[in-house]
Amino acid sequence: MSSTTRWALWAAVPLLAVAVLSLAFVLRSTAKPEAAQADPLGVTWKAGQKRAPGIHLRAADGSAFSLASLQGRRVIVTFVDPHCTTFCPRESIVLDDAIRALPVAQRPAVVAVSVDPTVTREAVFLQEARRFKWTPQWRWATGTKAQLAAVWKRYGITVIPTPGDITHTEAAYVLDARGYQRSLLLWPFEAADVSRALAAAS
Repeated sequence: MSSTTRWALWAAVPLLAVAVLSLAFVLRSTAKPEAAQADPLGVTWKAGQKRAPGIHLRAADGSAFSLASLQGRRVIVTFVDPHCTTFCPRESIVLDDAIRALPVAQRPAVVAVSVDPTVTREAVFLQEARRFKWTPQWRWATGTKAQLAAVWKRYGITVIPTPGDITHTEAAYVLDARGYQRSLLLWPFEAADVSRALAAAS
């Protein structure tokens, strides 16, 4: 086994543990547990069963941002370490592959909630967005540590700062145009999984 393979396996262990904890939290916190259906990738909800928790943070430029401002279109809410060089860039590629397969008018908005409160400068957010090669549908959502932690908690996201990295739940919520959660995808997922979740949220 190569050193790269060993590193990938060791890196996946805490990530898997975080995902299991987050999935348990989501199922436990669902108002109507029978409405949430667990599958190998995460959770799905029927239309109108669970409204997505509100998000009131800041955009990369410091302006106010709220999830409610995107009502009327499908939304993907995900959680990103701006300086990540491992899983976040890969998840970004998979999400964008699914987004690019759609006509421009049908593409969802993507909200990337930061998991690193120490990153505050717009220039850094823009630089990292370019590095991730995000499509125009993406936008950062950031705030103070307390503001971000409140959002992480509402979405069942575990964030564990570690030396040189931030271990966190790699997950993407797909919301319908009415602001209801329809799918929770836990990494690793594929573009086809994202496409199916978006179609179900139409």
